[in-house]
Amino acid sequence: MVLHYLLTILDTVTAFVLATHVALGWFSTQVVLFHVGYIILKGVLFSINDWASRIDVIVGIYMLLVTLDIFSFTILTIVSIIWLLQKSIFAFIVPVAKIFF
Repeated sequence: MVLHYLLTILDTVTAFVLATHVALGWFSTQVVLFHVGYIILKGVLFSINDWASRIDVIVGIYMLLVTLDIFSFTILTIVSIIWLLQKSIFAFIVPVAKIFF
């Protein structure tokens, strides 16, 4: 369970890194590449049982293309950030909701 929360927090941080790197240029390429590696590795490890992890791999590949200035499309960046954030939000809300409902 702790690993689940750690991965969820890292997803949130990855969304923040992608958003601020694209919009403000805050993080260096190395930091973003670390998060790219994390999201792709996590997606590959869990893609056998979870369809959402397959989308994580796609988001990771897109982040790699954005980081290396090969391909960037604003709406895809926004969708990628929202994808990572909504997974994080639901991962924190669902266990709390199960307690009360």
